Amino acid sequence: MLRFFQDFFLKNNVKNCKYLVIPDIHGTYSVFKKVVEFIKSECEEDRVIIFLGDYMDRGESGEVYGKEFIDAGSFHTLKALLDLDKWAKKESRELHFLRGNHEIFFEDHFLKERTYAYDTYPFFKESVDVLEFAFKNDYTLFAKLEEFLENLLPYYLDEENGYLFVHAGVDFKIGTLENQTKKGTIYWIREKFFYGDEELPFKVIFGHTPFNEVFIRENKIGLDSGIYNSGFINLLKIDGDNHKIIKL
Repeated sequence: MLRFFQDFFLKNNVKNCKYLVIPDIHGTYSVFKKVVEFIKSECEEDRVIIFLGDYMDRGESGEVYGKEFIDAGSFHTLKALLDLDKWAKKESRELHFLRGNHEIFFEDHFLKERTYAYDTYPFFKESVDVLEFAFKNDYTLFAKLEEFLENLLPYYLDEENGYLFVHAGVDFKIGTLENQTKKGTIYWIREKFFYGDEELPFKVIFGHTPFNEVFIRENKIGLDSGIYNSGFINLLKIDGDNHKIIKL
């Protein structure tokens, strides 16, 4: 059941633009299924869909190929993401996946053979364990994950309409978006960004840091609900100057 719990209006001089923004999923497959249903049934063909990153780990328990896992949700969410991407290409829909800091963990582990995250974070180990089991049962999955990770965007900028979509936030005091990408700022920054008083050249839509309610400040909207604890997700629907939060 869809619940529309908050509407708000920001006065911006933007042209007609249409976005649906999806923040951190973290392997919460039961909720992500609702997101996919919403995209396919409620989104017009010309609406641009943007995911803000952190797709896996900390997921729901369940079964994968006949075996129980603490984080089966990361596997099922990955499969659903790949299916959604395939659907979007077939239907000529514009869909963009951004990189989050947790995707950096997966890139390091699977593509660069770095073990720090696996050795340090139990939740990451649980997601890796279920994926490695799945690779043995689906020999095509590793290559698909590799391609998915390699095609992730660091950010999405709509300069004409003044929107910047990014995983964690920005700090233009340390340089351009390209410099911030190299330094990792856009993947990791928290309080310095959303509580800072830096004048921003764009309206920044971000995830990464969970809030009890959608974080709304001048030119900043934080959508992360801490889905793995809260059990719901906040989507942002943008239609020119009109913004609507959709809670699933």
